[in-house]
Amino acid sequence: MLKSLLSVENLNAYYNKAHILQDVSFQVNEAERVAILGRNGMGKSTLLKSILGLEKIRRDGDVFFDGRNVIDMQTFKTANLGVAYVPQGWQLFPSLSVEEHIEMAYNPHTSDDEWTPASVYELFPEIEARRKVSGTKLSGGEQQMLAIGRALVRNPRLILMDEPSEGISTFVIERVIEVCKHMAERNVSLLLVEQNLDVALRATEKVYILVNGRMVYEASAKDFKADKESQNKYLGV
Repeated sequence: MLKSLLSVENLNAYYNKAHILQDVSFQVNEAERVAILGRNGMGKSTLLKSILGLEKIRRDGDVFFDGRNVIDMQTFKTANLGVAYVPQGWQLFPSLSVEEHIEMAYNPHTSDDEWTPASVYELFPEIEARRKVSGTKLSGGEQQMLAIGRALVRNPRLILMDEPSEGISTFVIERVIEVCKHMAERNVSLLLVEQNLDVALRATEKVYILVNGRMVYEASAKDFKADKESQNKYLGV
């Protein structure tokens, strides 16, 4: 039987008086890859930020990570439980080199599946070749590799990934998809927000759809790929 790692129950999120997420419930199991889909402005990115308690978001409801309710927990404490975040736009530090980004984020583990700076450079040799360069001086694709690598060396149990295909080449998108697939083999779960339907369906195995801040659809990625009516209804494709 699959064990739930992340369980979101009746989550509401507000920016000031704006009610963005409305009674959202879903779950991500251990070593499972899940996509959150929806048109622009439906609350997808807010959902990831609400799980971590980022920005000035007011939340109520419950967010359980490995059985522990983190709804009132500070962001860094939730992250230290084993949640990593790859934000939209990468959010790298101009003053830090590639190497410094990776070293700063590195959280050593003793398991055989540990992600180290060396294993990240092996995965993304492009950024190893530019280790001394400022992270913000990289190409868009290289910055995405660095943002993912920075998350991996946290050695998390769950990675939240926001629009990883945005602003990068087809070649790098393929690399990102392969990394997403590889995560489950390392017992890392993935919660992916993605506008590119093809990327989402190839990178994940389960799909949820948000419409106006409400969860309206759930299916396996395989079933949703065949469900053209729902694709048109909810995503306009």
